[in-house]
Amino acid sequence: MEFYIVDAFTDRCFSGNTAGVVLYDSCHAELMQKTASELKFSETAFVKQISDDTFYIRYFTPNAEVDLCGHATIASFYVLKDLNLVHSNRKYTLRTNSEYLSVYVEDNYVFMETSHPESGGLLNDEILFRLSDIMGIKAYDIGDFNFALKPEIISTGLYDIMLPVKTSNILSSIRPNFEALSNLSEVLKVVGVHAFTLDSTESTAACRNFAPLYGINEECATGTSNASLTFYLYKNKVIQNVDIHYIFRQGESMGRPSNIITKLTYPNGIKVLVGGTASIISKGELLI
Repeated sequence: MEFYIVDAFTDRCFSGNTAGVVLYDSCHAELMQKTASELKFSETAFVKQISDDTFYIRYFTPNAEVDLCGHATIASFYVLKDLNLVHSNRKYTLRTNSEYLSVYVEDNYVFMETSHPESGGLLNDEILFRLSDIMGIKAYDIGDFNFALKPEIISTGLYDIMLPVKTSNILSSIRPNFEALSNLSEVLKVVGVHAFTLDSTESTAACRNFAPLYGINEECATGTSNASLTFYLYKNKVIQNVDIHYIFRQGESMGRPSNIITKLTYPNGIKVLVGGTASIISKGELLI
């Protein structure tokens, strides 16, 4: 099986979020999981071509299979483009374990359609205080200065807690208790916490993402989480414009700066496209 290492949401090597990409014709789930556990990337994508314009992708963290992964999808389509299996200015179909989504290959970017946005509700006061303690911050650090933002569970394919904090210094100071966060994530049935601040001059928001339940203490770029954040900001009237680029900066705390780009679309109800660039840094063969 052909194997690639790709840095997604960046245009240069050794930044962004690294994904494994495996092209296969036949491979069972147990072997996929063992491979992902061995590679230890936050996600490894297993890609199978179904037709000229349809690709089936399965996503595995070191611990478990997940339904969708933004950065691994961007990485996969950059590999497919490198192999001339997809081409610029074309629309393709992504089949996942849960649905079919559109992927748009542009000259410089790949954009992925995300699932219809859904809210899992605001956090009650008891959970909010528990979460602030787990994240190593004070309850009064949560929120913002202009929009009365409150923590909320949002999904555009995977459920995450959107956690607004007031300043970039507070965002940088977060030091989670990962075991406690993993337990809370399991109770709330979320992947993890997407912390962010609007206190940023270079982006729509600066972000950090934590998903210890899935073996990812912190992730340097998360496409689906930033798609959910885009919908959350739209829902709270922080952003409103359709078909413009919103830029989310992530990975600074890990020395892996990433730029995740999103767009709001409104063909049949609001949806979010998430995308960016990628850099292929290695390719080879899995001898299994």
